[in-house]
Amino acid sequence: MLIALDDTDGSDGGCTTHLMLRILSFLDLDVKGYPRLVRLNPNIPFKTRGNAALCAEIGRPSGTRTKIGEYMGKPIFSSSIIDDIQDYEQIADAAWDIVLQEANLSDEKTNPGMIIAKDKPDSDQYFAALRSVVSIEDALRRIKERGMVYRFAKNGRGLIGALSALSWPAEKSTYEMIIYSFPRPQHIPKDMQREIAILANSFPGTFNNYDGENRHAAIFPSPRTPVLCGVRTTDPTAILEFPTQITSGFPIRFTGYMLYQTNQATDDHYQKSFERFEDLSSYAFNAIVTSYPVAIRGGHWFFNFLYMGREYKAAIFEPSKGMRLLVRDIEIGDYVRIFGSFMDGKMNIEKVSIIEKSRVFVRSNPVCVKCGARMQNNGKNSFRCTSCSNHSAYPAYKEKKRYSEKKHYEAPVAGRRHLVASIQEEASSQ
Repeated sequence: MLIALDDTDGSDGGCTTHLMLRILSFLDLDVKGYPRLVRLNPNIPFKTRGNAALCAEIGRPSGTRTKIGEYMGKPIFSSSIIDDIQDYEQIADAAWDIVLQEANLSDEKTNPGMIIAKDKPDSDQYFAALRSVVSIEDALRRIKERGMVYRFAKNGRGLIGALSALSWPAEKSTYEMIIYSFPRPQHIPKDMQREIAILANSFPGTFNNYDGENRHAAIFPSPRTPVLCGVRTTDPTAILEFPTQITSGFPIRFTGYMLYQTNQATDDHYQKSFERFEDLSSYAFNAIVTSYPVAIRGGHWFFNFLYMGREYKAAIFEPSKGMRLLVRDIEIGDYVRIFGSFMDGKMNIEKVSIIEKSRVFVRSNPVCVKCGARMQNNGKNSFRCTSCSNHSAYPAYKEKKRYSEKKHYEAPVAGRRHLVASIQEEASSQ
């Protein structure tokens, strides 16, 4: 049995991952593998914060068990083999009662949806919700065609995310250990947050948890949700010790935790084969720079690029911070690989690789052919040697020294989106 839900949090509170934790604890069933935290299209205007949907395959244990979570002292297990449950409607009613208790229904953006299914749908629904805009009508049609059990409140937009989470093929994945303190985490001083984030980064496989450049502990979200912290990793085994270590090393208590398999840092949201840019979608593509970068108030930079015979504007916004160093090194004619989201007619850049640097030449005064002295300007297209009075009508040109040897630019951890992977050297050859 698969259970999926989405859109239960709101702009100022709530957390869908915490709801999944509560449901799994209440149902007292095992999870096959790990519950899944699936980030969807980050550009959707009506999203609530991180735009994550949840899914888990649940049943009665029949294989080797591993503790992967805990809620109010009650362990939650993963089992290598689970036996299916036939009471889909009964499970749906029990889980939906918990959703209605905790969902932030007073928020106009909160429109919960939940699905109980026997099998995973095709992955096209996942990629559609990740890379474009899916209608509620289309999602509901697919749900009914497959005979899935479902529940929703208000306009039911959460059904889109729930169906997409069910469809995630998990061909690429990372993990996140999320620790909760319900209903709100205690205040943790910034210095202690940094210590805990540095501890998190000491575990094998962990990434994007501490931003040393900006001294930012990225594992701590806004305190308006039950999430105390979330540690990203590629190693799902070592990080299981993290909850115990923070309570033994710091004056911190939690009400629960869960290890999730996620599509974070996979770059799954980028389309790499397409005919044209569409608003609210994300792309990875090669292009040629056609203008020098210009800045506006607030520290935002813009430049133009040529793609498929058309010129577009690219934007690098202030939260990108260090990535704006690109503007020191980019020149007209550079061949680049851009990763970004197309919104309001421009490409909002998330990371860039400079594949080939153009050769740039700057004009200078010529050297006198008679005496070897540097000539001086003597009017338009006229140069005079002050040593021997020789004249020339032709300037000299020398190749401009390019600045940094770095070819790759990305936002620091503090300004990086969930789905964006740290850029790799091989990106330029894709």
